[in-house]
Amino acid sequence: MKKALSVLVLSTALAGPGLAHATVTMPPVAVNLGVGTEGISGGISTQIMPRTLNLSIGLSRFEYNSHFTADNANFSSHLRLGAIPIVLAWFPFHGNFSLNAGVYINQNQVSATATPAVSGSYTINGNTYTASQVGSLSGKTHFNVAAPYVGVGWGNPFDGGRWTFLANAGAMYEGNPKVRLSATGAASNPQLAADVAAAQRSVNSKLNFLNWWPVVTFGGAYRF
Repeated sequence: MKKALSVLVLSTALAGPGLAHATVTMPPVAVNLGVGTEGISGGISTQIMPRTLNLSIGLSRFEYNSHFTADNANFSSHLRLGAIPIVLAWFPFHGNFSLNAGVYINQNQVSATATPAVSGSYTINGNTYTASQVGSLSGKTHFNVAAPYVGVGWGNPFDGGRWTFLANAGAMYEGNPKVRLSATGAASNPQLAADVAAAQRSVNSKLNFLNWWPVVTFGGAYRF
């Protein structure tokens, strides 16, 4: 027993200097800021494989309010663009060019409310209704929450100086828009309910081209 204890003490003493000088190497980190089709964006990146593979997580946001008239109604709309991108960047030539793929947690949305124009009536699916018949008229567009993303990029924050110019171009697949129209008066008016449903189908069929949303971003990164 004493011999075994002596061997353990001697082994610890010999290993001590090595343990004292051991250090844990943390992966490099960079922060970025940019602007593009998803609004103002910011994020953080880390290097998985030197000059080959990076992982980035970010956040983007843009909001805009507008007013317009259509079908005898005045609309107040709210546009919200935004996403949480989680993207892998592969540098096949170990330079600045990258092939990117990942997923965007999609927050794009359009909502609108309507009030009758001067005539005091609405035209829905070709039929005219008074404001009292329709009640409150509103609509909202939804997209898939998880949107796959593919694209190309330029700039590697872990190759070169601490400051790096970044540019990315690609698209995320957010699926066909799902527009939901509602009128409070439809609950007691079957014809109005049918017309609102028909108008909803018509709008959805016209917006299918939005299933791919372009993502273009320009900005810079700083490596710590």
